Amino acid sequence: MNRLAWVTWCALTILVSSAAAQAPVWIGIGAGALNPDDPFAATLGLRGSVGFILGAKNAVAFEYSRQSSNRSEGNDLGKFGRRFVGFVWEHGFSDVFADRQSLRRRYLVRVGGGALLRGTFPEAVGDQRLKRTSFIDVGMGIRYPFTRHVTAVGIIEDALAFLPAERVRSYCGQSGFVSSCYPRGGSAYFQIDLAKKTQHNFGVLAMVQLRP
Repeated sequence: MNRLAWVTWCALTILVSSAAAQAPVWIGIGAGALNPDDPFAATLGLRGSVGFILGAKNAVAFEYSRQSSNRSEGNDLGKFGRRFVGFVWEHGFSDVFADRQSLRRRYLVRVGGGALLRGTFPEAVGDQRLKRTSFIDVGMGIRYPFTRHVTAVGIIEDALAFLPAERVRSYCGQSGFVSSCYPRGGSAYFQIDLAKKTQHNFGVLAMVQLRP
């Protein structure tokens, strides 16, 4: 995690901790698509959250999202998944968090950020891990409370990750349109330079939030 993300995380932790004792709390869980680069290439995403309502129109939440890999190998489908760990501020267009009327849609905007933990990758030498980095998240949400305790939430977002330049070691490489692989576990491998870039992660998720 870079210095800016760390300072921001600490500042928000202090802010939310001071408000958490008196603010209503929700716990959320959901699933959907969190697609890297291509919004139409469906990639499974899972999310859990803990939120704190700060007023009629504002709330903050800590979120953990897991983005699956479409290139996983073997029986462990989650082996090469990526994890988004961060926070989000939600602002409603009306009294989204104070209106107790059920079965009514409410709309809000979301702004957040945090750390992207990328882990290992297919054909990595010695389970080498990709560098951690940061992301920012912008999106919109629709809240639909069934009761004062249970609310359905739909989210559309874009998590923009700042991928650093790095050199990785892989048993498989590509030259032009030709790809080749060395035997796994051997002493021969490719060294691949990954360029620095920003990566869009387009999310469409459905969640259920539970409040006491």
